[in-house]
Amino acid sequence: MPDLLTYLDNYNRPVTSTLTTADQLVFSRLPFLPLNGIVSSDPTETISLPNAMQQLSKKLATTAEHLLLPNDRLLIEKLSKTFRYQKVLLSGFQIHSLNDLERQCGGLTVQIEPHTKAVVFRGADGTKLGWQSDLKILYNPILSDWQTFSQSYLAQVAAIASDTLQIIGFSKGGSMAIYAASHADGTLKRQITQVINFDGPQIFEDHLSATQFKTHFQTFVPQLPFFTIGSKFATPVHVVNSTTSGIWQHDIYSWQLHDDQPVILGDVRLGDTFLSTTLPKWLQQQTQGDAHRFVNTFWEILNQTNAISVNDLLKHWQQVTKEFRLQSTSFAPLAKEMGQKALQSAFQIIIGFTHF
Repeated sequence: MPDLLTYLDNYNRPVTSTLTTADQLVFSRLPFLPLNGIVSSDPTETISLPNAMQQLSKKLATTAEHLLLPNDRLLIEKLSKTFRYQKVLLSGFQIHSLNDLERQCGGLTVQIEPHTKAVVFRGADGTKLGWQSDLKILYNPILSDWQTFSQSYLAQVAAIASDTLQIIGFSKGGSMAIYAASHADGTLKRQITQVINFDGPQIFEDHLSATQFKTHFQTFVPQLPFFTIGSKFATPVHVVNSTTSGIWQHDIYSWQLHDDQPVILGDVRLGDTFLSTTLPKWLQQQTQGDAHRFVNTFWEILNQTNAISVNDLLKHWQQVTKEFRLQSTSFAPLAKEMGQKALQSAFQIIIGFTHF
C-alpha cells in the first residue's frame, strides 16, 4: 500500500490551493529539515521548494552534523526533482531555542499559490528524544515558549497580506497549530481555512467551544494513539493505519495512503476527564524529575509491547499492568494510585479503538 514517499512518485500534477492531506503531510516534515542558511527567516523573502531542496542536498553531502530520519533524506531527494511543487515557495524559516530540546520549536511558511499559504509548525527534532520532549507540554506549564512563538509567528505571517491560510503541524507542531489558530483574533481567524494536526496532543479547549471555527480543525492519529490519548478534542479524530509498532506509529512515514489521502480506519472521539484534566494538573504539581519519570515509565512499558494494533495491545494488557507494578515500586503511594487510574482510563479509551 502506498506511503508518503510513494505518493510523490505517483502524483506529478501541479499542486493547487486545494491541498490533499498527503500534501499537508509532506509540508509537515519541511520545518524539521536543516533549512537555516537556505530559507530566509523573513516571511517576505522566498525560495522555490525544489531549489531549497537542491541546496540542502549539497549541504548534507559535505557535513554529518545534522540528525535526520532516513526517510527525510529520501524526501529531500524527491522534492529536489519535484514537478508537483515546482512553483511552491518557502520563506520565514524560524527555529526557537535550537539548542534546548525542551523549548525547541519552529515555523515555516509555504506559499502554494499567490494568495494561499500554509503555516507549518514543528516541535523538537524528529528523534525519539525529541518526541519525548514534545510530550512534556502535557505536564510542564513552564514550557510555554511554543505557545508564545506560535501566536507571534502566525500573526507575523498574517500581517504581510490577507492571504488564505492553512495551519499545519506534526506532534507538538500540531499542538502549536491548534493553539495559534484558536487564539487568533477575529480578522485572522477569517483568513484560516483549515487547521491540521498530525498526532499532536491538545492541552486546552477554551477558545474552541464557542464558535463554528472548530469545524476547520482536523486531527489525525495512528491506531495506537500514545501521544494523544490524554487529549480532549473538539471534533472526532481520524484514525490512520500505520505499519509500525509501539511509539513508532508516531512516524508519519509509516502511515499508509490511498491515493492522496491517509487510509482512515474510522473516526473516534478522544476525551477522558482524568487523563485530560486531573492527571496533567497533578503532574504539574510534581517536581519535573518525578513528572518525567512517571510519564517515561508508561512510554517505555507501552513501547515494549511491540503492539501494532489496539487488539495486540489488549492481548498484552496484563503484561502492561504487571510491568507498571514492577516499575512503580519506588513511587510514592499517590503516584502509584494515579498510575493505576491512568491505566484504567487508558484501557477504556483503547477499547473504543478495538474495531480499528
